[in-house]
Amino acid sequence: MAACRAVICAALWPDPADQVCPQKFRNEASRIVNEFARKAISDKKLADHCSRENWVKWQKLSSSGGLDATKQEHWNVLRFALLDFIADFANWDNSTVAEYLETSRAITQAAHEALGGTPGTKPLVVDPFAGGGSIPLEALRVGADAFASDLNPVAVLLNKVLLEYIPKYGERLAAEVSKWGTWVGRRAEKELAKFYPKDGDGSTPVAYLWARTIRCEGPGCGVMVPFANN
Repeated sequence: MAACRAVICAALWPDPADQVCPQKFRNEASRIVNEFARKAISDKKLADHCSRENWVKWQKLSSSGGLDATKQEHWNVLRFALLDFIADFANWDNSTVAEYLETSRAITQAAHEALGGTPGTKPLVVDPFAGGGSIPLEALRVGADAFASDLNPVAVLLNKVLLEYIPKYGERLAAEVSKWGTWVGRRAEKELAKFYPKDGDGSTPVAYLWARTIRCEGPGCGVMVPFANN
């Protein structure tokens, strides 16, 4: 998921050092990055989420007066500032940090509108082979809309829960899953208990593994060895 987050940011955000990058994006991205840098050096809690190397860069950037997108020599600096931000944002521990979320979403929106998107709408990330949903989930995290599909019905169910039900129902869904999971567990225990008699020490087996066995031919051994791959 960290890799998906990094790739999606890099794909949605134009390269400021590219000659065809809209100046509107450079201006807005510079403002957003300057704000993040100032907060990173003044907010200890946020500073702790930055890598030491990148925090030093934020400090230097802020003390130098910040980025000025009207100066061409700052375009390359902005490029690497965005890459540094992505590198830290890809850290799993930063996936729910408000400052990273807000900054990434602001940059995504700035890129979308600078590239011709209608103000107020979001860019669309489409994943026709979504699997477990890492790409569409990370697209939502960084401020894009997402369409996901898959031929595997299990993957489809996972995506519907991850991308539709959890955002829509939140804690209510978690409570319902817990409630009915407990109900299924009790019913299953009642109906299947006879197939899982207690062991001699009083413990209850939770599963049986079937495997062919052979008797060890070592001198004085004779232990039955199961054929298992792990």
